[in-house]
Amino acid sequence: MTSIKGTGCVLPDLVVPNSEFHNNIFYDKDGTRNQLSGEQVTAKLEAITGIRERRYVPFDQDSRPLMIEAAKRALRDSGLDPNEIDGIIVAHDSGNILVDEGVFHTVPNMGAYLKNALEITNHDCFAYDILFACPGWLQAVIQAHQAIKCGDANNVLVVGIEIASRMLDPHDVDSMILGDGCGAAVFSKDDDGKGILSNATFSHANEDLANIYLGRSNKKDVEGVCWFKMNGRDVYRYATSWVPKVVKKTLDKAGLGLADVDMFLFHQANEKLIEAMAKNLADLYEMGKECLKGKLPMTIQFLGNTSVASIPTMLDLILKGKLEGFEIRKGDTVVMASVGAGMHCNSIVYRF
Repeated sequence: MTSIKGTGCVLPDLVVPNSEFHNNIFYDKDGTRNQLSGEQVTAKLEAITGIRERRYVPFDQDSRPLMIEAAKRALRDSGLDPNEIDGIIVAHDSGNILVDEGVFHTVPNMGAYLKNALEITNHDCFAYDILFACPGWLQAVIQAHQAIKCGDANNVLVVGIEIASRMLDPHDVDSMILGDGCGAAVFSKDDDGKGILSNATFSHANEDLANIYLGRSNKKDVEGVCWFKMNGRDVYRYATSWVPKVVKKTLDKAGLGLADVDMFLFHQANEKLIEAMAKNLADLYEMGKECLKGKLPMTIQFLGNTSVASIPTMLDLILKGKLEGFEIRKGDTVVMASVGAGMHCNSIVYRF
C-alpha cells in the first residue's frame, strides 16, 4: 500500500477580498464592455462561486519560496530526513513565475529547484514536474503510488503549487476565481492496510480542448497572450458529467459503494459546481444528495480556486484540525477527485 506519511501547506500572505475588484472594468470575450459595475460583477460572481476572497503571493516573490516552505512542512510532519526521499514530483501549470518579467521559467524544472533547496544529495532521488492542469497533484500522487508499487521508491514527495495571480486578466470576470497556494505530502510504502485503494484517470482532449486556455486579454489593447481564459459553461458541463463517472470507477475498483465513503475532497473550482458534481454522483447510485451531507468540505470561499494546490491544501488543513467541522479519523475512507484543462479528471480512494 501507499500511504501518507506527512502533509504541509502554505497559504500566501496577501489576502484579496472581492472588494479589491470593485474598480475593475470588465469586458466580454468579444471585446464588448460589460455594462455592470465592478461591484455588481463581483456580487454576481460570489453568488455563483461562493468565493469571498482569495490569496496571492506577494508580487516581490517568485514561485519557489511557497513551494519550498510547503515541502519542508510536509517533510517535518513525516519525520523523514530529506535524503530518505526517493523521488520528488511537482505539479504546476506555469513553472517558476519570475518577478516583474511576466514570463514562466521551466528550466531548470521545479522539482530540481526543490531538490536543491532541500539539500538532497542522493542522486537516486528523481525530481521532475508534471503538467496536468488542476488534476495535476492527484495525477502526481498516482505516479508516486506506481513508483512505490514497482519498487522504485519507498518515499515520494508530491507538491502542488499554483501562482495564478501573475496571469490573471483584470478585465475578465473569470480571473477573479483563481488564487495562489501550495500543498505537499510525502507518500510512503506501508504494510498496515492503510493508503491508496484504487485510482482512475480520464483524459478526453477532444472538442473540450479549448475549454480552459491561455490567450489575449478581453480588452483588446492589453498586451500579452498568456492571460487565463475559460469557457465556464463548457467546463461546468464536463465536470458535472465526468467527475461523478471517474469517482464511481475508482469506487467500483475498490469494491466500495457511495455509502462507504466518509469524506469527498473535490477540487475547489466553484461552490455550485462542487454541489452539482455531488448530486450527479448520488444520482449514479440512485441515492439522494442528502447522503453526502457533511461529507463535502470546502475551502473555495476563502482561498478561491488554487488549481493543483486545492486538494493537498484542503487535506493538510483538515488533518491539522484547521478546517472547522471536518475531521478525518483512523479507518475513514476518503475520495479525492479533480478536473481541469485538457480536459482531464481523476480520482483516488484512500483509507486512513
